[in-house]
Amino acid sequence: MKDLNATLERLPPRTRTGTVDTSANETLLGNAVRRLNGRGLTFLTKAVQKSEWDEGQTPWKEIFSSWACASERTLERAARCPMVLLDFNFQRVSWWSRAINTQPREEPRRANLSAFERDEAIPLAHDLLLEAWSAARSTPPVSSLVFGMAPEVTTLIARLSPRELDRVVLQEIHCMGPRWGNRHMFWTELLQAATQLDDQILANVYLHCLQLLGGELASTRSRLQPSADGAKEPAREASIQQS
Repeated sequence: MKDLNATLERLPPRTRTGTVDTSANETLLGNAVRRLNGRGLTFLTKAVQKSEWDEGQTPWKEIFSSWACASERTLERAARCPMVLLDFNFQRVSWWSRAINTQPREEPRRANLSAFERDEAIPLAHDLLLEAWSAARSTPPVSSLVFGMAPEVTTLIARLSPRELDRVVLQEIHCMGPRWGNRHMFWTELLQAATQLDDQILANVYLHCLQLLGGELASTRSRLQPSADGAKEPAREASIQQS
């Protein structure tokens, strides 16, 4: 957790610079995160309810099968997580380098989106990347915390134009998915906490978020090279015990 603490210490203080109030910007980002989480959880829950999953999304089906009957109230409470619960390969530097340098296609890739409603997936992915782009340009350290972006990915995304973001969404929409999609314990704990009234239990899950984030930061620090298929080195997952 030393890397996490060091990152937190480098975050800009809540000061007023010119006419821009940093605390106000942080509030706006927090609201955006909650909206993204709410839309993302609703989106993934609908996919579970329709049982439309292709072979590559089988792990997600196993994780979200228990979310099929989640109420609106449960989803709203889960959406309060201070970190974005969607991912777009934000830890994969080589993938983003390729995606950015790939020439535009005349026709966007017709990926197998069996788990998604395409009309819902594209605007959600667009808003996800737009918020990540905005955070990468204004407060890069925050983007690493909130979106889980590797610093090199933050730099790459910050340099993109809105038109380039749109191209990535249309051509790589199939790469959007749940953050920590291989961490079954986290998603189970989040659902269980969100169904209860005790906010402290939900806060304990946020600590689990920090644990997973610390693992991401440690992986980035170690400069591990991804394998040819983009697989990540497996990491142990520990449950946050409730007091």
